[in-house]
Amino acid sequence: DPVVPGVDVHAQIVESIAQRQTSLSQQLVDLAKSYTEQIEEKKKTLTEAPAEQADVTVASWQKQANANLNKVKQQAEADLKKHQAQLITQFREQIKPVARRVAQKRGLSVIVTRNDNVLYDVAPGADITDEVIADLIAASPAASAAAAKPLQAAAAPAEVPAATQQR
Repeated sequence: DPVVPGVDVHAQIVESIAQRQTSLSQQLVDLAKSYTEQIEEKKKTLTEAPAEQADVTVASWQKQANANLNKVKQQAEADLKKHQAQLITQFREQIKPVARRVAQKRGLSVIVTRNDNVLYDVAPGADITDEVIADLIAASPAASAAAAKPLQAAAAPAEVPAATQQR
């Protein structure tokens, strides 16, 4: 689902990730159940085998099932990380033209995201966050609904741009 400007983007991203995680978790549960059923069916074919051999065979099947589940779990985790990265990239791509337009209106030429680990200080006048959010809300098809519930500054602080003047 695309990220919709003018609504709580952070909530959208969190909800999308939660939905993907729930789906992947359910797939893992279903796969584990399927493996268990398959092992139980295979156990029935071992009635003629000696007990020790049957135990070794069942242990081997369970080990293989666990290895397969671990592999699928790792793939699911990678898929979830990829999904999260795609959502963040999509959000950043939506922000860029708006931030560029706002910065140019103010005569600013460099836009950086707010990051306390990188920036030691930013003059309040250089912060274009509120204006970028206002432009995003105004451009949104749901602008009237969003005006009643604007983005909170904490929604994605690492993604909100600040700008500096060209020297």
